[in-house]
Amino acid sequence: MTPTRRRILLLLPALAQVPASMFAASAPRAAADQGARASSPSADRKGRAITERYVIVNADDFGESPGVNRGVIEAHERGIVTSASLLLDQPETDAAVALARQTPSLSLGLHVNLDGVGAELTGQERFEVQRRALERQFNAFTALTGSHPTHLDSHHHVHRQLNVARLFLELSSRYGIPLRGFSDVFYVGRFYGQRGPAKTEPTQISAEFLIGLLGKIKRGFTEIGCHPGYQDAASDSYNWEREQELRALTDPRAKAALTTLGIRLASYRDYRAVTGLVPTGVGAVLDCQARIVR
Repeated sequence: MTPTRRRILLLLPALAQVPASMFAASAPRAAADQGARASSPSADRKGRAITERYVIVNADDFGESPGVNRGVIEAHERGIVTSASLLLDQPETDAAVALARQTPSLSLGLHVNLDGVGAELTGQERFEVQRRALERQFNAFTALTGSHPTHLDSHHHVHRQLNVARLFLELSSRYGIPLRGFSDVFYVGRFYGQRGPAKTEPTQISAEFLIGLLGKIKRGFTEIGCHPGYQDAASDSYNWEREQELRALTDPRAKAALTTLGIRLASYRDYRAVTGLVPTGVGAVLDCQARIVR
């Protein structure tokens, strides 16, 4: 049995706990890299298939450093970023939340960080520790922002790991919050400037490359992940690449390409409004009225 088939089979029990009408299994990363959509697009709130093309441009690592915070806001105000994922427990997390309050048009999700959590443990003990960490970060996000996140994803894509995926699926199902790679928002992760440690790929974060990705978008909702920012001492190993991403995301040609291609720029709030996805948990959720940027 191939590793890919084994992973799918092991994930089936987790996926079985999630309503099929709400979430679909994610396509493999290879499919995302090819810009192929493995399943039919989502339906709107009236059950009609979505025939238009929507793109969500989501910035990860919001809150990591002053340079990242500045870059995310600039990429939203001057460029095509529509959503951001907040990284908690960072020195600049509170500053990011303050900036988000001043920028209500930016859809704010949770970028869960489980790096190293439970690493010294094995089996069920490890996953119980990770479950508590996930719940704590979700509750902390709600306390800091006054609302539930509009979407969920994770640092270094740990939510795609076997067993860990189930923790995220349970949380996203409980609150009706889309989880990256497990909803009918098709995720594209190719806009990234590294291929492993010390292997930079600057051509993959150019404006030309970004426009090429936009040209491959199919009908329904697509998320393009990104990491804009400015270099600073607090940033991680992905540093100067953030500035190049920022230049591409704010390049006027990117917005012009969206218009030419007839693609509608959207946020995760717009996804909720179009599909009628309603949160099931208790608590305030930011305005779900559609604000589609043409």
